[in-house]
Amino acid sequence: MSTNDRLFKFSDAELIQHAQVTEEALPEDIRDFIAFDSTIEAGYPAKISGSLARVNAMKPDTLIVNEQAELTQKVNTAIAACNTTFKTILFFAKKAFAGNMAVQKQFGINEIEKVRKSQPKLVLFMETLAQTAVKYKTDLVTAGCNPEVIDQLPTQAEALRTANIAQEKSKKERNVITQERINIMNEIYRALKPIHEIAQIIYSDDPARLAKYSLPYPKSSNNNPEDLVQS
Repeated sequence: MSTNDRLFKFSDAELIQHAQVTEEALPEDIRDFIAFDSTIEAGYPAKISGSLARVNAMKPDTLIVNEQAELTQKVNTAIAACNTTFKTILFFAKKAFAGNMAVQKQFGINEIEKVRKSQPKLVLFMETLAQTAVKYKTDLVTAGCNPEVIDQLPTQAEALRTANIAQEKSKKERNVITQERINIMNEIYRALKPIHEIAQIIYSDDPARLAKYSLPYPKSSNNNPEDLVQS
């Protein structure tokens, strides 16, 4: 979900800060708002408090980003290990089957360009390579390949698959959390907006109280377009 889905045009931090100020100040002045608008109830501050609590309980986006960076590093480490092993296997495949391109192709010599651009394809490639290396293990070892290199292929392929799944899961989790956070932030804004609008009327001659309930709108003028008289 994009920033454009937000109902407000200032930062989340500014909205949360304003909500916290309103949450603390509103109980003292709630009777003024109820007297002006009968749909405002005594439990209105608690409504704002509940939404703030839900936002504060969510995993911060900075933490998710740091977790994703760690998961990306694990993927890159797994890919690097697979790359080294693949080059080793391919070296001995070319040596063991010199002149036999049909067998060399089974080791993925013609698929490198495709798989390096896609992690899911790379995972499948490594799993297939592991099976092929086992199939031709005797020939590869005879050509000088260390059998441990072949034996570690399934483990490396599984490590890459696990790292890739964890990374993709984290990406989707972030999208869900981001959407949920925006929904709650919009909920907070919808609760604060009528308080802001009412305050412009009932506290027009009380700058201190008006300031407490005025949303942090970016303004080019202090004039309200709905005022009959403007400065």
